[in-house]
Amino acid sequence: MKLYIAAVISIAFFGVFVGFADEKTEPTPPKVGDTAPDWTLQDPEEKEYNLKKLRGKVVFLILGNRKIRKEDDKWAEAFQKDYRENVQVTAFIIADMRSVPGFIPKRFIRGQLKKNPPPVKFLMDWKGEVHKQYQTEKEKPTLYLISQKGTIVFHRKSDFKPETYAELKKEIDKLLETSDKK
Repeated sequence: MKLYIAAVISIAFFGVFVGFADEKTEPTPPKVGDTAPDWTLQDPEEKEYNLKKLRGKVVFLILGNRKIRKEDDKWAEAFQKDYRENVQVTAFIIADMRSVPGFIPKRFIRGQLKKNPPPVKFLMDWKGEVHKQYQTEKEKPTLYLISQKGTIVFHRKSDFKPETYAELKKEIDKLLETSDKK
């Protein structure tokens, strides 16, 4: 009987241990030096964009939601002011659309975005998958700069600040300079 009780207790402890070991750990956000997680998203015109297909260009991502849209737009406006004419670099606002009430049709939202377009290409993350991958923040834009090879070279969670934009611009210019030398 003692052997039976010891076996039951051992199995119970083993089960608890396995349960802890099997618990899902929270993924960490991609960091500078990592390859940027791939995604495919649509703009309001339903045109698809895929990060891997953008290799060869410098890509600036502004990940946000409708509550911080004004801050997203500030980043986009500053970017457009400096890089609007440069085909070697592109920027996207990627909107977390999970907070949009389900009763509002997607076509209505697309129509509103067509009437009032943001300063850069606007992509809709309806299920929030990209925002989960990139571990975005709800209170501030999450920014990623991705090199022509698909590597993250800049990452911040920040409202628009001229000094932070200057850091970003320096990184963009450095990437563009290296591509010009090739």
